Amino acid sequence: MNKQYYSLNPNGNGQDKNTICQAQLKQVYNALLVKPMTMKEIDVYTGIMRENICRYIGKLVEQNKIAILRQRKCSITGFNHVNEYTANTDLFPKSNQLSLF
Repeated sequence: MNKQYYSLNPNGNGQDKNTICQAQLKQVYNALLVKPMTMKEIDVYTGIMRENICRYIGKLVEQNKIAILRQRKCSITGFNHVNEYTANTDLFPKSNQLSLF
């Protein structure tokens, strides 16, 4: 499996860190549109390092572009109670806050 790393090129050749991070962020979001996944499942699906995925998940949750669907056993690691994320707004959990209007 080929992991996607980024590095700063001192010669200015190739993509810079920000361009690569934006591309990876978009790739993580698009993966979560395909199906709900845990961070490690996204790692395997995209080839992006889980450490980077963690950062991207934080940004996407903060922007309300993805949501935690539930906690379950990860199909890769076998750990229980792992967050499963989705970008499909039809699957977002319904708010249980009372509406004022």
